[in-house]
Amino acid sequence: MELSNLLKEIVKNINNLPLKDEKDILEFIEHEEWGIALETICSVIEQEDIPVDEDIFSKIEVAGLYMEMDKSLWEEISKQIR
Repeated sequence: MELSNLLKEIVKNINNLPLKDEKDILEFIEHEEWGIALETICSVIEQEDIPVDEDIFSKIEVAGLYMEMDKSLWEEISKQIR
């Protein structure tokens, strides 16, 4: 799995992602800080109350499971699936 491409695709498909956060996340991805990138994505979605579709949530979950991260990171944002 090409994790950096998956994370970039997630970022690209999130509507209303604040520009500064998008820039920071893409920088984390560029420096192969994938865990921090995913944590930031989830945090921004939750804090900014950004709706996500099922496809984006699924990709976030796939990336998190692939990196063996704690499910609680993305479980909260499942409430924001529209």
